[in-house]
Amino acid sequence: MKILMVLHSHDSGGAERHALQLMEGLRERGHEPVFAGPLDGWLGDQVKAAGLRHQHIPLHGLIDLPSVWKLASLARREKADLIHGHLTRGAYYAGLGGKLAGVANVATAHSTNAGKHFGRADRIIAVADAVQTFLRGRGYAAERIQVVHNGIPDIAAQPHASRAAVRRELGLGDEPCLLMAARFIHAKGHDTLLQAMATLQARPWTLALAGDKSSELGVRMEALATELGLAGRVRFLGLREDVPALLGAADLFVAPSRREALSLALLEASAFSLPIVASWVGGTGEVVKEGDNGFLVPPDDPPTLAAAIDTLLADPALRHDCGARARTRFEDGFTLDAMLGKTLAVYRQALEAHSR
Repeated sequence: MKILMVLHSHDSGGAERHALQLMEGLRERGHEPVFAGPLDGWLGDQVKAAGLRHQHIPLHGLIDLPSVWKLASLARREKADLIHGHLTRGAYYAGLGGKLAGVANVATAHSTNAGKHFGRADRIIAVADAVQTFLRGRGYAAERIQVVHNGIPDIAAQPHASRAAVRRELGLGDEPCLLMAARFIHAKGHDTLLQAMATLQARPWTLALAGDKSSELGVRMEALATELGLAGRVRFLGLREDVPALLGAADLFVAPSRREALSLALLEASAFSLPIVASWVGGTGEVVKEGDNGFLVPPDDPPTLAAAIDTLLADPALRHDCGARARTRFEDGFTLDAMLGKTLAVYRQALEAHSR
């Protein structure tokens, strides 16, 4: 099957990593994915480095008619079976390009706050039950929506730097290391986490924050850590391409988001058998089961977040048991193979619906 993968982005985020892993997985299964989108960004660089076929289509805003024409022309020239758009803009162009070229199209909704422009899709993929509920609330017919939970490769089984080496690099001793890997944007809740950790200074721990700290919010969070007296206990690591190695060095994963659909970071932490403390927003509760593989807390609630973290910091055996159950949940429902199989099933449904 030949699939045009459409996504507009210049940064690295969950949707971008998802699309890249999906394309690589489809290729491994004998299909032919072709990336159709801007090449002057993180995803474009990754697509080229992976040797995936690609075509630069800028997708400027939502009124870029030349991009619609380029996408439709590419679909006809390549004799594409299907166009798959991601996020609102990708869904918009996949829908228009598909209709113009007479090709089936699928759109993936990655969030619980963006529901426009999915109406032309033959089938809609929701990355979590919470996303499906949101889309149905926006008027999309239930029979057109299929939940396909995000899935990732087993990164814990892939080569990466040793736990001891990474902990030495981070200047860690025997104390537990908490890891948060997320962009420095308001929705991720870095401030909530720092406020929570300020109340736990009697315990030994180090907090590692992976993400580009050069943004305005990143600078503010460094200042907040100093203001809260945490400067010596929080490591601002910057943008890292070795997150698996960081996960292998950590003892606890935290995700205090204010908004989330289904975070790939939670799946990565689960693959590494890490206990998780996360905000109960969007599809987070579909990955983290309260009291099983971690704890769920309300967003914007530093005291409750601190209490959940403190429970795990105080009990190494509980951390181990929660981590083991996190690994089981990953293996049972969030692998790349599971996602690929379900995605291909949606592709077949879309092709059948389009042919009617």
